[in-house]
Amino acid sequence: MRVLMATDHYYPYPGGITEHTYHLSKELINLGVEVEVLTSNFEYNFIEAPPDANLIKVHRVGKSFFFRANKSQTCISFSSRAISEISEVIKNGHYDIVHSQNSVVPTIPYLSILYSKSLCFATFHSNHGFSVGYELFKPLLLPVYEKLDGKIFVSEPALRTIKRHFEVKDYKIIPNGVDINKFKPEGERYEFPFELRENEILILFVGRLEIRKGTKYLIQAFNKIGNQHKNVRLIVAGDGPLKENLEKMVSDELKDRVHFLGFVSSYKLPSLYRSCDIFVSPATEGESFGIVLLEAMASGKPVIASDNEGYKVVVSDGEDGFLFTRKNVDELVQKLITLIINPELRRKMGERGRAKALNFSWSFIAKQVLDYYVEAIEKNNYEDTHN
Repeated sequence: MRVLMATDHYYPYPGGITEHTYHLSKELINLGVEVEVLTSNFEYNFIEAPPDANLIKVHRVGKSFFFRANKSQTCISFSSRAISEISEVIKNGHYDIVHSQNSVVPTIPYLSILYSKSLCFATFHSNHGFSVGYELFKPLLLPVYEKLDGKIFVSEPALRTIKRHFEVKDYKIIPNGVDINKFKPEGERYEFPFELRENEILILFVGRLEIRKGTKYLIQAFNKIGNQHKNVRLIVAGDGPLKENLEKMVSDELKDRVHFLGFVSSYKLPSLYRSCDIFVSPATEGESFGIVLLEAMASGKPVIASDNEGYKVVVSDGEDGFLFTRKNVDELVQKLITLIINPELRRKMGERGRAKALNFSWSFIAKQVLDYYVEAIEKNNYEDTHN
């Protein structure tokens, strides 16, 4: 079986869709599938790809353009030559399946489905409200959407997002995965640019520093507990447009215990998770799943997450972590203090989180996707025989 993964987001561009495409492709290859990736040319080397990513053949077309969407930064790809380049890749590739990653926006994923003569799949990652763009361009998007032989949604919130605009049938919910061999409790620890004191508790945030990630609520919460609990530090890993403003929000007396690490490469993330005691993600909206939560849980850490729809898919409140009402700083403070003063609860929640994360291993996720491919191929062969 030959599969083409079509995506605007891939290395060296960071993000959840990049990681999803890479891990799914790698595991499908391990299952005997030939996988190639069709993506964009990027002007900047944002991040370095994992060493084994070179085992996946990559076709690059067009040029990436960056813009704001869903209160976050994203990118799309286009150029005057992109259409002919995409058509040529698909024509020469003899793929059994063309699999688009993310929505039906008219860029690489859309055009790949448009020109495909093979079975077509799409994975929908986004969670957002009503989209004016979908409604305005529905006459353009609908023929490509209806061409899909299989639709994969990473969660119920992602499914509801598309249901607002398109009829959805013949679909499966297959969640994001986590590399349980990379993110695990055992292994080296992160080298921090400061000296750890005995019995210190590290609270960790990982993510882009932008409005919808809600980092300001975590800093507000730390400002409230920092003087009372002097054995606690806050570690912020990530970069983005709000970094300078967030640094200014930290109380003067706590600045020596709040550390902005900037962007941390995917190679160092596992050691960073292992080195923390509590992981917090206070995102306010737009999360369809919660990959960072799975990474922390796989690392054996308790998590505190806002109660947005995507996070409730991952966290069982009171079992492997805590959920708190979005933007409610006082509630976040209560959850933090509960874990700070109770090391046994931290340990138990971390163990339960690791056990849950094992059910989201990429090998298991890839097997579900492959089974869906086979199901579609058999259905197509049956229909061809009986027509």
